[in-house]
Amino acid sequence: MVRIAATALGLAVAFAAALSSVEAQSLQAGGDVTIPNGEVREGDIYAVAEAIRVEGRLDGDLAAAAARVVVAGRVDGDLFAVADTVDLRGPVGDSTRVVAQTLNVDTTIDGDLLAAAQELVVTEDARIAGGVVAAGRRVEIDGTVEGGARVAAGEIVIRGTLHGDANVIADRLDLAPGARITGDLDYRTRTPLSPEAAALVEGAVRYEDPPVDEDESGTAWGFVFWFWQTLAALLTGTLVVALFRGVVQRLVVSIAEETTLGALLGFATFLLVPVAAAIAMVTLVGLPIGIAGGLLFGLAVYGAKLPIAVWLGDRLLGYAGRPGASPYAAMALGIPLLYLLFAIPYVGGLLWLAATWLGLGAMVVSGHRYLDLRAGAA
Repeated sequence: MVRIAATALGLAVAFAAALSSVEAQSLQAGGDVTIPNGEVREGDIYAVAEAIRVEGRLDGDLAAAAARVVVAGRVDGDLFAVADTVDLRGPVGDSTRVVAQTLNVDTTIDGDLLAAAQELVVTEDARIAGGVVAAGRRVEIDGTVEGGARVAAGEIVIRGTLHGDANVIADRLDLAPGARITGDLDYRTRTPLSPEAAALVEGAVRYEDPPVDEDESGTAWGFVFWFWQTLAALLTGTLVVALFRGVVQRLVVSIAEETTLGALLGFATFLLVPVAAAIAMVTLVGLPIGIAGGLLFGLAVYGAKLPIAVWLGDRLLGYAGRPGASPYAAMALGIPLLYLLFAIPYVGGLLWLAATWLGLGAMVVSGHRYLDLRAGAA
């Protein structure tokens, strides 16, 4: 689980670094974003949309958050995508980093592939010039990987060629006839490979038994649950920052300047609002008010972690020499970090409460400041 978490954290850091230069004026939000066939677009594109399609050529990087991302043309720079489905049918000129439910690679990537996906398929005609670092439920590698692989998944099927070393954590590893690993193989699975499958590895083969007390939450399946929570929060956070950037920045300021007061107010809000909503629902007149209040409170509790993630990511990027980074970069780093902390047994629940209280308190403090400013302006 530690190595799976490290894989996820590496993806988060890479994605955050890619977005650190995004500014509001460079972001395209809403609708579909398309580069038509035959068109050459110069410069980087940062987009949050329903669908993002590259049918022509992008001479730059693509950072995308969408339900579907399709590259049928060419991206000359890096590709960073958070989406439900990512289809790569045209070449990518540099490294590719993807968080998705489904990722299909049917092209050449002239760099590394870092992916967290429920299902990752590298087709027979695909070629990855660098290495592969991936985590998910099922990973299929039918093509060629030049720089070795580190993969954690429920099921891993290799039918293609891996040049270099491979490090695998899985419930099941299948080396099909015709597969080839030119370096060493270090793997941990429920059952070891057959002698025939192990013979497909040209280097040393080292098998590690899974821990005796390992349960479902400590396997790649536990990562899948964590991944879905994190992906939902990451997509939500991207949209919230795109639509309400000013509000998010005010909340972050409140967290930094009024940490203690915010935590106390958040604690009080967390306790009192549900009670008030329940009391309101006792009477017929207050029933719709109580229901509406309960729904809004639920949304507030879920959204409370988003400004905390931006604040945390901003602090860490500052320590890494990137002060004043874009809130998109801070959010992309902070959300996976928060959810990794929430996944810690016992302690994670307390951290979840603390983040929720701080976020709710920031909403109260920021709202009070806003009302004061409106009253002063009047």
